[in-house]
Amino acid sequence: MMHETLTFEQFCQQFEKEEDCVQALFAARWPGGFSCPRCTHQHFYEIRSRKMPLYECRSCHTQTSLIAGTIMAGSRTPLKLWFLAMFLHAQPEGLSATHLTSIIGTTYKTSWLICHKIRHAMSHADSHELLSGLVRVNWGNYGNPYNPTVFRHHQEQPLLVGASLGANGEFTQLKIKQVLDEHLQDNHISTYAGHVFKGQHVDPDALEVIIVNQKFSMNRFRPLIKICLQASQWINEIFKGIGPKHLQSYLDQFCFGYTRTKRSNNLFAVLLQQCSITPVLTYPHLIMRENNSSQYKNRYLYQLSKVS
Repeated sequence: MMHETLTFEQFCQQFEKEEDCVQALFAARWPGGFSCPRCTHQHFYEIRSRKMPLYECRSCHTQTSLIAGTIMAGSRTPLKLWFLAMFLHAQPEGLSATHLTSIIGTTYKTSWLICHKIRHAMSHADSHELLSGLVRVNWGNYGNPYNPTVFRHHQEQPLLVGASLGANGEFTQLKIKQVLDEHLQDNHISTYAGHVFKGQHVDPDALEVIIVNQKFSMNRFRPLIKICLQASQWINEIFKGIGPKHLQSYLDQFCFGYTRTKRSNNLFAVLLQQCSITPVLTYPHLIMRENNSSQYKNRYLYQLSKVS
C-alpha cells in the first residue's frame, strides 16, 4: 500500500511494529537491493544482536547500520516514532514540534530536532532539483512590522520566489529562497541577487527565465506573489511565526509539499525515501546556523536613531 495514499488508521496498522518500519526503511534506502557503501557488493549477513540490525558485507565485511547515512543516524528514538513524525509532516497542514511532542510523547527538544531533521531532508531534495523550462522569478516577502517605517524592518524577510511553468501556466515546481543581507540594495533586492538565484536554482538550459526583483515593478508576476503569501500564512498559522535563522527550512518544507503532491499521491512514501538517503543534520550544526537578518537589524536600529 506504500504507493497509495494512507489514512492515519491505515498508517498505524501498516507500521504497528518496529519490524514493519525496519523492512520499509530497508526498502526505501536500497530499493534495488542492498549495496555495500564501501564496495557496492550486494550480498550481506544480517546481524541481529542489537536493537537496530547491522548488515555485514560478504565481500569486504564492512558493517552498516540501517540508519547510518540517513537523517536518523545516531538517534535512539524508535523507528515507529520517526515514521509517525514523517507521516504527519507529509500531511498538507504540517505540524509544530509542540504538537508532535503531544503525539509521540518525547521531550520538546527531541521533537524539535526530529522536525528539523525531516525538514533537512526536504531541503536536501530541493537542492538537487533545478527549475527548468519556462521559469518566472519574483520579489517576495515574509513578515510584517508592527510599526512600518520607510526602512525595511528587521521582522521583514525579503524573498525570491521562482517557479517552473507548465503548458497551461500552472506551477510544476516551486522554490522560495531568503535573500542575504549583502544582496540588498537601498532596501530593495539587488539585481545581483537575481543572478545568484538563477545560478543556484535554475537549470542553465531553461528555455526562458524572467526575474523581477523590484517590489512594485509593473512586470511583477502576481501568481508568484500570491503563492508566497500562502507560504507566509501557512508558517504563521501552524508555527506562529518563524525568525530568520530557521526560516529557510520552513520555506523548503512548503515548497517540498507543494511540488511533490503534484507528482505523487503518497507524499509519505516520497518523504521516507528522501529521509533514507539524506545525511544527518546534527544538533550543533543546526543551532550554529547564521541569523541572516542580524546585520540588517543593526543597520535598521542605526537608521532609526538618525531620524529620531
